[in-house]
Amino acid sequence: MSQSRAAQFAAAPDAANRARRFVRETLTEWGKSADYGLETVLDDALLLTSELVTNAVVHAGTSASVHCELRPGADGAPAGIRVEVADRHPSKPLPAPGAPETTPPGAETGEAEHGYGLYLTTYLADSWGVQYSRGAKQVWFELRLPGGPAGAPDVLPPVPAAEAADDLPQWDPHSIEELDEHLRGVAEHIRNLFEMESAVILLAQEDAPGTLRLRATAGLRAGSLPSVTQSPSAASRIDLSAFPAVYPDLIGPGDHSSALLAALADLGLRSLATAPLTVGGRTTGLIAVADHAPGRFGEPDALRLAAEAERIALTVETARLAEAGQSRRAALSFLAEAGELLAGSLDPERTLALAAQLLVPSLARWCAIYRREETGRPKPPLVWHADEELHDALAEAVSASGEPAPGVDGALWPATEAADLRPGELLVLPLEARGRPLGTIALATAPAVGFARDAADLAWDLARRISVTYDAALSYAELRRTANLLQSSLLPPEIPRVAGADIAVFYHPAGQDGAIADRSYETLVGGDFYDVFEIRQGCWGLAIGDVCGTGPQAAAVTGLARHALRLLAREGLRPSTVLHRLNQAILDEGERGRFLTLAYAEAEPQPDGSLSLALICAGHPPPLILRADGLVETSASSQPLLGVIDGDPGFHIDTVVLRPGDALLGYTDGASERRHGGHMLGDEGLARMFADCKALSAAGITARIQRGVERFGDGPLSDDMALLALKAAPAR
Repeated sequence: MSQSRAAQFAAAPDAANRARRFVRETLTEWGKSADYGLETVLDDALLLTSELVTNAVVHAGTSASVHCELRPGADGAPAGIRVEVADRHPSKPLPAPGAPETTPPGAETGEAEHGYGLYLTTYLADSWGVQYSRGAKQVWFELRLPGGPAGAPDVLPPVPAAEAADDLPQWDPHSIEELDEHLRGVAEHIRNLFEMESAVILLAQEDAPGTLRLRATAGLRAGSLPSVTQSPSAASRIDLSAFPAVYPDLIGPGDHSSALLAALADLGLRSLATAPLTVGGRTTGLIAVADHAPGRFGEPDALRLAAEAERIALTVETARLAEAGQSRRAALSFLAEAGELLAGSLDPERTLALAAQLLVPSLARWCAIYRREETGRPKPPLVWHADEELHDALAEAVSASGEPAPGVDGALWPATEAADLRPGELLVLPLEARGRPLGTIALATAPAVGFARDAADLAWDLARRISVTYDAALSYAELRRTANLLQSSLLPPEIPRVAGADIAVFYHPAGQDGAIADRSYETLVGGDFYDVFEIRQGCWGLAIGDVCGTGPQAAAVTGLARHALRLLAREGLRPSTVLHRLNQAILDEGERGRFLTLAYAEAEPQPDGSLSLALICAGHPPPLILRADGLVETSASSQPLLGVIDGDPGFHIDTVVLRPGDALLGYTDGASERRHGGHMLGDEGLARMFADCKALSAAGITARIQRGVERFGDGPLSDDMALLALKAAPAR
């Protein structure tokens, strides 16, 4: 025959003392009627009651009720005692049982609010558990009496063994592709085993502690439950403290702090039993069974469910970790490929356009990228939508809504009535590099869809890579603008019109095509140059040259050579003297100087329509001459280059006459040294191209030679190239 007593204790500092006194008086009174051996369990009962009441009063912050029961065995004689401690805060989680060596929080400073409650319960009680109701949370423990009659049953019924027919199907835990399918089979197995309406399996999210993700259901329609149960609700009503739990009735007054429980209640499910998936003392998931009738589950059901959870926990965790590892590897691979693609462009606008295509649809339904001009004025946002038909509508909406602030609610931005453009979740990421804001990326999911945690983390990582690459592209664009300004200052602003002569030039700096090798400042400023200027009336100077190397030092020598030529020639000096003094000026630069090849000519139109040239080739390839009859010949002898020989290099003048219809072509080694595989175009190749230009004007000649050189190679031009064509006016 069982006996029981109950008492209520207010949330006061002395609640634990009064509860101990109540339990002591109750057990002492029961022991007076017969020798049940209650004194052997008295100390353990008092200690456990004190700890559980402390948890209820201090941790949950509510009053506590204590219920004591003397429970009979099979023969009706007392076999054990059961003490139940309940509080009024079911949504407040219990502290998980700690390991033996665990120190209670605050113990070192003497400020601990509770001790080893659940750990002591686990260690001292013969059995214990927790049960939830809509308005209360109840923790119970049982202590077996040593003096019970022989053959007395255990206080708790034994866990029912699974029949052979209930065995789970065989499954390779390393087969990640089968994990979801297998979990669905497990859920169906649990549902059939308990003969209940439905079953649910949730797994912990490693990157979001206290969060469970729905992975499988049985007996429920797809989408009827939330995909994620967030903390703290997940750690409160759906308990993660490593013990099974029973919810007798989900319907009734009270607060459903768990989205999962609220959804189950909305589906008309009344009773629920849960058991954790535990591996190595760590909770990795949860299995649950539910039914439409209230009170369908008791303690034996919870323990049986716990036994099933124990059977599958290790296998499921192995596969979950393998799946998480595969997901991380996929994310790293995606970031690596994205970084490589982004690094392939140093054009700012192209970089952001590529970024938008990487983000959509891989991570988001649509995106909008905001950036600013150099003056700080906003540019129109760059948008990309997975549905091309919505692109224009999206561009209009985000332009009208302005740049979103971090954390803005997707219900408020963008300002649009179009349901297809309304984000399910909005993620605003900064474009920022070197502590400098560059813009904003707004990512949006489809309506009623949120970002998975790993997708959001991946988006942040990709945004950082986009920021760095975009910053590099902006820096390169600025560098290129500076280089172009410097390069343009080294060339004449325009080619003058010369009576009796047709003149055209072409110049290609090495970095213009954006080849990978041509992205440094050294190659953006070339060493090739040309010039055409008037020396005196009826006499014109023409020059084409190549400074050794590229970059700022070569530019300095180029500037020196070009301006020195003009000054010296206009002093009335002979061409040989002009080059002699230029050679000395370069040598005077010392280590800053670079040697220079130069073809320099002074041209004078003649009354008969011909052009008389006083030409010197200082280490430069001699210009080619195309006669009116189609014959190609060289124009002059090669002489020492500039900036090498100290003293008088001994320059002499070669006189060349271009009769009407004759043409001269000056070029740099960027043209003659163009390669295709192991073959070089060379002077002979240029001569063959030049031979086909007999009927062309000077501009036509430079255009034909340019195309021929480019087509000869097997890639973009990798070196500077300058061309200068001079044609004598034909006889009239």
